[in-house]
Amino acid sequence: MSSNLAETVQAKLQDACSDPTTKIPGLILAIADKQGKLLTHSAAGIRQVGSQEKMDEDMLCWMASCTKLITVIAALQLVEQGKLQLQSPIHDVLPEIKELEKGYKTPITLHHLITHTAGMSYPFFNHDTKKWFEERGLTSFGCKKASIMGPLNAEPGSRWEYGCAIDWAGLAVEKVSGMDLDAYFKKHIFEPLGIKNMTLKPQSGLPGNKPVGPHLAGMNFRDESKGGKVVAQPHVIEEDESKIEILYGGAGAYGNAAEYVQILVALLNDGKHPKTGNAILKPESAQLLFKDQLDDKLVKDLYRLIPGAIPELSNDVDMPGDPKNWTYGGLKMYTSAAKDHYLVWWAGIANHYWFINHEMGIAAMIQAQVFPFNDPQIGGLFFGDISNAIQQHVMGGGASSA
Repeated sequence: MSSNLAETVQAKLQDACSDPTTKIPGLILAIADKQGKLLTHSAAGIRQVGSQEKMDEDMLCWMASCTKLITVIAALQLVEQGKLQLQSPIHDVLPEIKELEKGYKTPITLHHLITHTAGMSYPFFNHDTKKWFEERGLTSFGCKKASIMGPLNAEPGSRWEYGCAIDWAGLAVEKVSGMDLDAYFKKHIFEPLGIKNMTLKPQSGLPGNKPVGPHLAGMNFRDESKGGKVVAQPHVIEEDESKIEILYGGAGAYGNAAEYVQILVALLNDGKHPKTGNAILKPESAQLLFKDQLDDKLVKDLYRLIPGAIPELSNDVDMPGDPKNWTYGGLKMYTSAAKDHYLVWWAGIANHYWFINHEMGIAAMIQAQVFPFNDPQIGGLFFGDISNAIQQHVMGGGASSA
């Protein structure tokens, strides 16, 4: 590991976690360079508010929407094989989606699904969808098939809105591959990259059919009604596999930051991991993953405030960056007006964040296990002090995009 960078960011983590009830209970951070070397893999704080157990860097977290990138990679693998098409109606693969298309002229495509332009939404980011869920007794992460059957909010292709569309992409992967999503991920993404402890199955997904629970960091909630005090809370995603009707391709994975960044390392190298020598995407697909996908009309939706419709799960979200665009991989945030410098990042609702910077040859992820989403302390730390430390490290010759 890079000692100077590791020491700098560890000090930042320790300070951020110095008081579990007013700051951040616990954090895990991993940073890797283009060669797949972990520049740091560290943790600070405790496993959960009220726990005496320290947060360990190898603990697992519910990665929530960090799952989306993995599902998109899987879908693009099948596009490469001709088993899925980006611009063909996805109802050719998933006839049940026709129920959602009723009353709309434009068939939903895989492209719509993986760009969040299919007209779908999440209940915690859309008040109408929240009402629809409440009327049916559904929860946001109950792993019920009905949870992705909510009515569209817009004509497919006419609006960018963040939602459950990539859960549908996961179903398409399952349908054309003949494998459940967990098995597909393991065979075609995790195993080629040497990833062992990432799964969609909480009770049986780890090696030897072991459960995630003993290795899982606890969940917490920052209660603004109590002055921002952080308290322990249960996990929100269904953990009983007998009750799981759908493996969420958009939100279902458990994993650790150090293994997740190895996926990003492969993408830094046009889809081929430099250590294992295995490719998870062809170069053209890995490059397509980070190309702008929204036209001038659709990109305006990225500048809208996303309402935190369920305050227990998310604050309002005003996405940073100007200019910016959406890619198949995540949000592209340009760091220069000329659009010649950028990074791509995304997040999970329990305040997990990752980014990939091709120019610097760096991939990073932070995991927090804190609700609601868009916690300013966590995002500010990752995109502020930690990103600045990485930049100084790279400028000092500590990493290279070459």
